[in-house]
Amino acid sequence: MQTHRLEIEIPEILMDYLQMDDEKIKNRIYKLLIIDLVCNGIISHGKAAELVGLDKLSFIEEIGRLGIPYFDIDISEIINDSKMVEDTIAGESV
Repeated sequence: MQTHRLEIEIPEILMDYLQMDDEKIKNRIYKLLIIDLVCNGIISHGKAAELVGLDKLSFIEEIGRLGIPYFDIDISEIINDSKMVEDTIAGESV
């Protein structure tokens, strides 16, 4: 995979809070960038998992621990889907 080198400056006070070595910080920023791309619908969960070196289920579990849901639907969508299923079942029993 081709890479792009990026250098960032982090204030020393922030480094004191992080209490991580540079490699762990780099990996964390990389993973958070990928998670942001997933949350904004730019890449899929499967592609994100591939990029961070996890299987899809492990990636979904990991973002779940961060409070990021796998399914991004609201209650009205669930109600509409439920109604469509009920209508379909009712139509089949006629």
